[in-house]
Amino acid sequence: MKKTMSVLVALAAGLTGVLALGAPAQAAEPVVLRPADLPRGADVRVPHLEGRTVVDGDRRVRVRGGDRVVLLGRSGDAYVVGVSGDDDGRGSIRLVRPGAAARVVLRGVPVFETVLSGDGQHLVRASASTARRTRVMVNRASDGALVRQRTFPGSAKVLDAGGGRVVLGSWGPDRTLSWSFATDTTTTLVRRAGYAASIEADRLATYSRDPYDGGCSVVRRLAAPRGTLWRSCDERVAAFAPGATRLATIGILSDGLGPTEVRLRKAGGRLVARYAARWFGSISFESERALLLDTNGTRKAATVRCTATRCVRASALRPVPTY
Repeated sequence: MKKTMSVLVALAAGLTGVLALGAPAQAAEPVVLRPADLPRGADVRVPHLEGRTVVDGDRRVRVRGGDRVVLLGRSGDAYVVGVSGDDDGRGSIRLVRPGAAARVVLRGVPVFETVLSGDGQHLVRASASTARRTRVMVNRASDGALVRQRTFPGSAKVLDAGGGRVVLGSWGPDRTLSWSFATDTTTTLVRRAGYAASIEADRLATYSRDPYDGGCSVVRRLAAPRGTLWRSCDERVAAFAPGATRLATIGILSDGLGPTEVRLRKAGGRLVARYAARWFGSISFESERALLLDTNGTRKAATVRCTATRCVRASALRPVPTY
């Protein structure tokens, strides 16, 4: 953290406005992103939240109730959102559509730990997780009907779901599993704890051991998880690009409000660009080469779109959130 902040101070004092306005990133030093100084580009091209409103092109759906809202994805012509009013993050999962009343499909669930499958058909969550066992539940996204549940040993986390299977990362025992909920069969992919996965991109990220005890991050193929594509003891994966040609990484021990630096890398780990800000919120890929960064400056915040050569604002400026 101290090293990153010293770099930011030096850059802020010495760099010209050209770099802050989105010039090509150099591998040796990060591009400092100041939302208010960036040129305005096209709006975000994928479904996203603007405050409490789901925005998808010219479609807009206001989400009502609760204190916090999360967009899980799209299911058919509906958007799946989680709405929470509890400090522990429990709330309801709803289907919302323009011009129609919201439909609640699940209640009293951990909305920020619920995953919508890539095909939009199922909702998956780890429920009643303890250090010794975790119950994983699969429900239909259309009406919330229970499809399957199973208890796994250890503390498990849902990493991704799609095509009738769920990828789980588990601590104690440390392993990563593929669970076919249609047949209720499991396969151990690797005996290491997974922390990020993308079925679409055929990618899995695991820890060699606890990163607070010197563990490193290892990126593998889901289809062939015993091989290694990239390894780092300083960074962890924050997002995989849908076509598996890029990945975004942050500091392996990043915590608090969010990381102060994000790195864009090629599939094999070669550094493409570095981006720095006061802090970053959500990190995702809009397309195979375009990275979306929830970027927070000193006074203003915005969603920023970055490629290897340019960064632009993809949203209006908004106040930096306070927590």
